[in-house]
Amino acid sequence: MTPAKIQSYYEESFQFLQARKQRQVKQLVLLNNLNRDDKTIGSTLLLTLFNRTLSNVYDDKIQVKFLPAQGITQNQLNSYNTLAQSDYIEMNKAKLDYDFAWDTLFFGRGYCETLRFDKKRKIMQPHIINPLVFGYDPYFETPKEWRYYWKWIMKKKWEIEKFIKKGIITGITSVAELPSGVEPDLWEYKVRRDEAKEAVAPPIESTGNDIFQILEFYGYNDKGQKTVYWLDKSFSKILFESVLDLKDGEEQIAPDGRAITSDSNWPIVVKEAFREPHSSVVFGVADLLEDKHRAKSVLLNLAFIAAKDRANPLYWYDPNRVKDVSQFLTRQINQHIPVEGQGDLAIGPINTEDPMSPGLIQFISLLTQEANEPMGTGMALQPLPGKKQTATEAAITQQLNDMAQSLQAKIMQFGEAEFWSHWFYRYQRYHKDLGTKLANIVGVKGVDTKEIDLKDFNTRFPPGVMVYSAKEAEYKELVLRRDLMQLYPAFAQTLDPSGMRNFNKYVFFPKFLQDPSLIDIMLPKTLDELKAEDENEVLAQNKMMNAAPTDDHTTHLYVHMQTQPKTWAVWFHIREHEDMLAEQKQQQMMMQQQMMQQEINQPKVGLEERSPNEMASPLKTEIKKTRKI
Repeated sequence: MTPAKIQSYYEESFQFLQARKQRQVKQLVLLNNLNRDDKTIGSTLLLTLFNRTLSNVYDDKIQVKFLPAQGITQNQLNSYNTLAQSDYIEMNKAKLDYDFAWDTLFFGRGYCETLRFDKKRKIMQPHIINPLVFGYDPYFETPKEWRYYWKWIMKKKWEIEKFIKKGIITGITSVAELPSGVEPDLWEYKVRRDEAKEAVAPPIESTGNDIFQILEFYGYNDKGQKTVYWLDKSFSKILFESVLDLKDGEEQIAPDGRAITSDSNWPIVVKEAFREPHSSVVFGVADLLEDKHRAKSVLLNLAFIAAKDRANPLYWYDPNRVKDVSQFLTRQINQHIPVEGQGDLAIGPINTEDPMSPGLIQFISLLTQEANEPMGTGMALQPLPGKKQTATEAAITQQLNDMAQSLQAKIMQFGEAEFWSHWFYRYQRYHKDLGTKLANIVGVKGVDTKEIDLKDFNTRFPPGVMVYSAKEAEYKELVLRRDLMQLYPAFAQTLDPSGMRNFNKYVFFPKFLQDPSLIDIMLPKTLDELKAEDENEVLAQNKMMNAAPTDDHTTHLYVHMQTQPKTWAVWFHIREHEDMLAEQKQQQMMMQQQMMQQEINQPKVGLEERSPNEMASPLKTEIKKTRKI
């Protein structure tokens, strides 16, 4: 691809998004504007509701689990989940998630790049892309279908020189060949934001000309391969060019039904706040609240002016009767202005109205409610005049709010699942060169270190990714916990001890405990579970093992059914447990029948022998005496 072709794509995307970005910069200024007159006040509506919405969807704990897929064993799944917990801390994912969620809510979309992988540390290096310096293909709605996307990056002079020496940058031989400084339109975004915070923005050209703006462009080369390019800001030279070789491409189905495999997907993850299907442009929190924020700021300032006018009002006066006008300019206690004449008033205040009239207060309240409703942070059923909100109405309001927050969190989880899918593919791409990696898990028992064989990532099919959120609807969780507690006595009567233990461990306790490691401490794996897991490793290799009569066959069957792949040895072993379990149940039934028969045939003694009914039958008495003799 030539520099001219890349520039044409850039201009296409730039013109498509420029007006949108300029508005978003105005919204950022509105969010934290300090550059205002000292005699005016600003509203915090946008900042307050934005932070409240952000707190509803942000969580600083890992929210993903990998699920079985075809050809993946339980041991491999354990490796994925263990390493994911360790990498969550190593990647500083909590901070990454905050920035990701912030961009997603404010701009409507957040972008995270997942291309770079540190082979020395054996970790993916994701980073969040600033939406203001990012552009994409306007003709397609989903990132996988984009023809291209780009972003501006800043590089120091010493970085460029290092890349030239190592042969990474091949388009130039010296830094002097590059134009320094920053592109004016891009720099305008920074200037306006800095000025809003009362900071003086630096000039476009740095003092030593040691700042360079590079366009990182992702597109197809002449052979149809996905490629990353570096260009200078004048689009005159291609500094770097590399074909993407991530080996995570998905099969595409041709019109005749044939599967066409792609070599790589674009290494970018997108999150959306208010997903709108079939649209390449979305909206965010700032788009919904901008007009309400401005209106409330205007009303508050008008009320502020009215309050000052009432405290120090303007006066009308009759110049023929008020001789000393200078007295209006000074304020003293018990000040009186002498006037001459009698009859009509010669002086009086002009502004005497209440600065916050009931109508104005009600209108500001209506604005706040209108801003709250789309955020799901304050929807309310308005009670009739003179009546208070009932407990039922309050519960319904809370339910609606929680449902709105839960929906928003679930929409953003689409991007979270995609992120961890990229994480899996990066390990799959480089597992041959990495060998093993130590995973450190921090729990209530301290730090647990486990060595993970990265060959476990060598699978034909990727695992499933389940994203769960600690910010699910609290109302739903509260109702579910209440129902489980009411049904608990019935479960205790109907389930056997093993079933009750599994119910407590996998259903009941997780609804009350946020840290899953606490459940493993209270209910550790039984000896039969540990034995069955060890047997799974042997059975997965299609090696026969005999079931022992002393095994807990129900537990073994539950664990063996999770084995992947299901070899013939697994099925034979499962059938052996089923036969032993059936025989065990038959023996138990026979023992129960024998015990019942013994109770029937056992002679009556003691109080039964002296009962009135027994003594009333002489024949029975004689028979019993004969037996005793």
